[in-house]
Amino acid sequence: MTGTVLFFVYTNKYICANRIEGARRYAERVGWNLQAIDCNSGPEKIDFREILDFWKPIGVIAECGGGDVDNLRRAARGLPIVYLDDDPSSEGRDFFVNSNSAKVGEIAARELLSMGVPDYAFVGWRRPRFWSEDRRRAFEAALRVHGKGCAVFDCPATATDAARRSLLSAWLKDLPKPCGLFAANDPAAEDVLQVAVALGIRVPDDLAVIGVDDDPVICERTNPSLTSIRLDFEHGGYLCAELLDRRLKDPSLRQATLIFDPIFVARRASTRRFPQCDRRVVRAIELIRRKACDGVGTPDVAREMGLSRRMAEIVFRRQTGHSIHDEIAAVRMERVESLLRNPRQEIGAIAGLCGWASGAVLRKLFKDRHDGLSMREWRQRAADARVAVGQNSPPQCHRATALVGARLRRARSQGQGQNLAPPPW
Repeated sequence: MTGTVLFFVYTNKYICANRIEGARRYAERVGWNLQAIDCNSGPEKIDFREILDFWKPIGVIAECGGGDVDNLRRAARGLPIVYLDDDPSSEGRDFFVNSNSAKVGEIAARELLSMGVPDYAFVGWRRPRFWSEDRRRAFEAALRVHGKGCAVFDCPATATDAARRSLLSAWLKDLPKPCGLFAANDPAAEDVLQVAVALGIRVPDDLAVIGVDDDPVICERTNPSLTSIRLDFEHGGYLCAELLDRRLKDPSLRQATLIFDPIFVARRASTRRFPQCDRRVVRAIELIRRKACDGVGTPDVAREMGLSRRMAEIVFRRQTGHSIHDEIAAVRMERVESLLRNPRQEIGAIAGLCGWASGAVLRKLFKDRHDGLSMREWRQRAADARVAVGQNSPPQCHRATALVGARLRRARSQGQGQNLAPPPW
């Protein structure tokens, strides 16, 4: 069925853009005109009825991160609607696409448990959200398996920003240290880091922090930079369009919930703890993380550390267990994988975008570190894993998967369990 599909969005530009891109990929396959409606674009309240009358859509995708979704539902009465990030128990709604909050909580627990800290804590989103509670419960359950408890920050939903900050400050001050803290999303983690730095709490030595979303606007600007679990937002958007298409083709379909998974942990300074931490190494890692794809090399890193190249290598390896070159290559390869997940990215341009002067060098390194797969083969395998719907799965429930790649296989072979993002090769 051809026609226009409206995608109402409320969240930030990073998350929103990825979701729209995923939905657009599916829309192109079936011949839809996908029109995104930014509900945060101005001070005027959205008149959903006028928008629906103007576009005359065949269906609607409604992001439920904020805004007046109930009014949208009433205005779109009679149109099929897929709700993104909405509580499946909501009355009057039948079709949902949500992140795998249970898996997110498990990954956060695994990441912090691997650091060996004795105590753990959780900070939820500023407002009550079902996914925040689901992540908390999964985090606590994983900790209980290991005989660990979890302190939970409790703040009234009606508290002002100033009151919340004051309560958070007192709570963080009283937490036992060292502690591993999981925040329900990156904005919540940003709140924690800002308050912790103001209190003089050393991050990550006394407080290791991990968030969710891997929003670069937040993760790169916090001090220190924020480790975060990246969700496959693009595939979430794709699933929204896929589910809407199912509903349009089969009006008898009454209920369905699709799930998209996290894809990896983007490690940054907020969890990079080293024995007898050398601040020169921390500065070096931050430089590499920011500049690896801009051509930074070992001499640049040595200058940042204030050491000769030979001494910088010795100090860096003593702290991390691998060389400066290995760290640079790991960050670049992570960026390569990220670009490969975008089907619109030309493979021939990736080497230059990731700091390699030669495409031939990258192709060889990629095959060496991905069990002989070429970049094109890796991309196809990742795409197959993301979009294939299990033939034996009922249409009411589909769990999306994503290819983690050679780093996960290497970690498992070395006995590191299920860590999604082990230290560089």
